[in-house]
Amino acid sequence: MSRILRFDPFNGVSGDMILGALIHLGLPVEKLKEELGKLKLEEYELEVDEIVRKGIQGINFRVRPGKSTSHHHSRGFLEIQSLIDESELDSWVKEKAGAIFRRLGEAEAKVHKTSLQEVHFHEVGAVDAIVDIVGACIGCHYFGVELFESAPLNLGSGTVTFSHGTWPVPAPATAELVTDFPVFMDQVQGELTTPTGAAIVTTLVEERTGSAVYRYERWGFGAGDREFEEIPNMLRLVLGNRLPEHEGASPGPHEAWHEEEICLLEANIDDMDGEMVGHFLELALKKKALDAYCTPVQMKKSRPGVKLSVLCRPVDRERMAELIFRETTTLGVRWSLDQRWLLSREVKWLETDYGKIAIKIARHKGEIVNVTPEYEDLKAMAERMSIPLKTLRQHIMGQIIDQGYE
Repeated sequence: MSRILRFDPFNGVSGDMILGALIHLGLPVEKLKEELGKLKLEEYELEVDEIVRKGIQGINFRVRPGKSTSHHHSRGFLEIQSLIDESELDSWVKEKAGAIFRRLGEAEAKVHKTSLQEVHFHEVGAVDAIVDIVGACIGCHYFGVELFESAPLNLGSGTVTFSHGTWPVPAPATAELVTDFPVFMDQVQGELTTPTGAAIVTTLVEERTGSAVYRYERWGFGAGDREFEEIPNMLRLVLGNRLPEHEGASPGPHEAWHEEEICLLEANIDDMDGEMVGHFLELALKKKALDAYCTPVQMKKSRPGVKLSVLCRPVDRERMAELIFRETTTLGVRWSLDQRWLLSREVKWLETDYGKIAIKIARHKGEIVNVTPEYEDLKAMAERMSIPLKTLRQHIMGQIIDQGYE
């Protein structure tokens, strides 16, 4: 079973509503403060209040700047990315928070016809937005969430006033962020989905149709600051487990694997030595590429070369292209979007005669189809015990079979 979190934004979504709902779900405030303390941010205070809206109990979460803090301190994307990267937060939190800010930056860049590097955040660069985004990732990591799903986003109606003037709802950045995402416009006057809320949901969510089968465990409500006559200004989060197909609906292809969009970047290179190519491949994987590899090609004037290929998530496309331009000799990078199917996977610790080792388990329709010991663990164990790697792997595979993983 996979841990899943469902957004139910029947009255929109914002960063503080998400954090309020996570706290209502059971995220300890002290744990949140401890993790946020790993960021080098200026002074701020967290306010957490239990409230009741139209008979529904929830949490109203707010970030207040300290006395010496400018509430509207603006930051560029690179400054925010460095702030996150240089912290001691968990790598999953860093990756997701960085991806959310990158998505925000790309939306702002497109709206204002500028580059990601030149975008200067105002509302979303302030300390409260950083706390909302990083805090949301901290909460999701605390609950061990692996999959995210959302009902359509309620955008609201009327107008919204911000640093660029008064605009019809949704604001330009929000409109860009929710492109191709299920939304609806409500009669409630006001901005119900903020850019921060839209960026968090549209970055994290892969399931958009509500087709998965769950066993719900708990729910939580996060409240916005405003109150409306028509509907409680609340966001509901539901936490649970996605069931194996034999416990739910009849099995089908979509239950045997899941589909995701990926980006392929390629460049043909014939003037770069092999050591530098090897260095780039290792660096790309370290920088969170999904895969990086080379294929021999014959180039013009019969020169031997390589076709460099990097697979990444669409949100990381520009970051990976920058890495290719910085670390290789190519003058151009081509890219395309594609789809891939992924089997359900999990990592478990296996107790062996040689100690504990992580094993990766892949399943198809609930049946184990592949089990592999983690290479780095295997390598470290072989070095520690002075056993040939191939010999150790044979022994470990035998114990994997003996313990029923086949």
